[in-house]
Amino acid sequence: MARRILVLNPNVTEAITTTMVEEARRVASAETEVVAATARFGTLYIENRVEAAIAGHAVLDALAEHAPGCDAAIVAAFGDPGLFAAKEMLEIPVIGISEAAFLTAHTLGRRYAIVCLTPRLGVWYRECAEEHGLAGRLVAVRPLDVPPSDITAAKEQTGRKLVEACHEVVDRHGAEVVIMGGGPIAGLARTVAHEIPVPVLDGVSCAVRLAEALVDLAPRPASRGSFARPPAKPSQGLSPTLTAWVERTDGRG
Repeated sequence: MARRILVLNPNVTEAITTTMVEEARRVASAETEVVAATARFGTLYIENRVEAAIAGHAVLDALAEHAPGCDAAIVAAFGDPGLFAAKEMLEIPVIGISEAAFLTAHTLGRRYAIVCLTPRLGVWYRECAEEHGLAGRLVAVRPLDVPPSDITAAKEQTGRKLVEACHEVVDRHGAEVVIMGGGPIAGLARTVAHEIPVPVLDGVSCAVRLAEALVDLAPRPASRGSFARPPAKPSQGLSPTLTAWVERTDGRG
């Protein structure tokens, strides 16, 4: 079954988009076309609540432009900025890479942990799990003590430390599944999985596979409830594509 899946990077760093899209295409089925997009505005990478709020707007702005013609969309920043708004906005499946990793972890064990790049990210990721209602099995969030000096080289600079952190959450906290959190380290879990004694997950890979499954299931879009398309209203100061969506001049009623 042919599928067209949008992978949207909510930060402005094209090198991170490339890292995530390469991993997405590596794991995607042969029938899946992965389409890349990068936020038009925002920060170098998203690390805290303020930057996540900015990214939420950037996500909606980018989806208004790039989602038409796609069968599913992935919000490709761990922490899922703007995800619930994106689900309300689009009638196609929208998956966050945190959401996909958390859900997958729940199928593989009773106790999961997250390892990540910075303490601020650790706070945001824990809150993200709570927002999804999936924090009940989260036993640890382990950020690195020394973050990478270059976020675009995070895998090279911190890969070994992240592997050590994986062993720590298994040994100290009894984690039965470990998630490597962060778009800049997409693909690292795959390359080090043989070194870690429990399943280790990458959010991008989980999201691509979940998106493919949802496209194939073809669920009916919501016509009632909080994820149904909201009514049109006037707006000011938005991009042309987002204005068209809000004001219903995009031809979709």
